[in-house]
Amino acid sequence: MKQECASCAALCQDFQKLQQISEQRARQDHEQCVMMFQQMQELLKLNEAMTRGCSDPERRSNRDESENTEEINVSSAGDEEQIERLQAIIVQQAKELETLRRTIRAATQNLHDRDNQLKGDQSSQRLLSVNATEEGDATDSDYEVDVAWSDGHLAAERYTSQLRKLPLTSLHAQLKGKDLQLLHLQQLINKMENRFGQLIDRKRSMTQTFQQTARTQQAHLKKYLAYIRQQTEEKKALERQLRELKKYVDVLEKKVISLSRRPSKRQITSILRE
Repeated sequence: MKQECASCAALCQDFQKLQQISEQRARQDHEQCVMMFQQMQELLKLNEAMTRGCSDPERRSNRDESENTEEINVSSAGDEEQIERLQAIIVQQAKELETLRRTIRAATQNLHDRDNQLKGDQSSQRLLSVNATEEGDATDSDYEVDVAWSDGHLAAERYTSQLRKLPLTSLHAQLKGKDLQLLHLQQLINKMENRFGQLIDRKRSMTQTFQQTARTQQAHLKKYLAYIRQQTEEKKALERQLRELKKYVDVLEKKVISLSRRPSKRQITSILRE
């Protein structure tokens, strides 16, 4: 009887130890599952943020990287607007240059026409003066006319020289200034296009980096999910073993109790002797 009670007590102690170990293991598994679930949520958030960042360049997961990307987008938009503005200025400058060239051609043609007209007038006046000299009809009035004509011719020549010097010089200076300004704007456009290309390359490399990071995070997430499923299955198996162990201990307790309630042979013989 004492041996049976001792074995029952040992079984109870073993059962308590197993129960404590099972509860401790269950708590550890629960804490580990909670931690893994939190990590999984963080990874999901990071993955969603990086996916949004890859699909929409204006939104990025990391604040620093998003700010850099937004700055790149803003600067790219500003560069595009500046390039368009510079192109509009170049078109306007080209139109102004064409207008100046037309003005120069018109002024040159006008000067040639005036020169031809003055030369024609001069030749006609000379013919008239020669005819008048040959006929011998030169008078003082004719002399005054010749003097007046010569004075007018000198004034016309001076006016022509002024037209040739001042307006054409001014137009050439304006044309040269416009050419220099156009060259400067073209150089500025080339610089802006180079910078815009660099920004596009940088954006492309950042997008590739984000996509690669997203794929890596997805692979890690799949591993974590598989590990969580494995831990869940192990936990269920341990709980099932614990239930079976409890049933087995209950059966043993019932057997011990039933054996302890039955009278032994010595007790029966002692009762009969009395």
